[in-house]
Amino acid sequence: MSLPSAPPAFDASDGAGIGRRADIATAVGLFLLEGAVLFVVFGVWLLSGVSFFPAGGTAVEPDPLDGYLVAAGAVGLFAVLAAAVAFRGRAAAIAWGQGLMAARIAAAVRGGPAYPDRTRERERPAPTSTWQGRVGCRSGGDSDD
Repeated sequence: MSLPSAPPAFDASDGAGIGRRADIATAVGLFLLEGAVLFVVFGVWLLSGVSFFPAGGTAVEPDPLDGYLVAAGAVGLFAVLAAAVAFRGRAAAIAWGQGLMAARIAAAVRGGPAYPDRTRERERPAPTSTWQGRVGCRSGGDSDD
């Protein structure tokens, strides 16, 4: 009596990979999908500082950028994983495209904290004078000036 055997496992060493058209189409699709997600993430951040009915004419500051950079980093991590899977599957266009996207997201996340955060500037106390003496006219002249 012979036992049933499992079908052969996928072997990526045969060099076949996926077709060139499918590789390029998938690379473009992933690029557009990640771009759309990043557009939504940073669009929500920009809209957090928009007020259609400003109370008393005061400017509304956007939310801190930190949480939005974490979301962008998650998209970058997805790009790194997709590039690794594509590299293993010999899909050159997907691997290069996702590697480029991951590098661009990493640069944006790295440079994001350099964006001027006006809320932190407002929290600092105003500088105070250290002068302890009498305040008066310091022009050096007399009262006939």
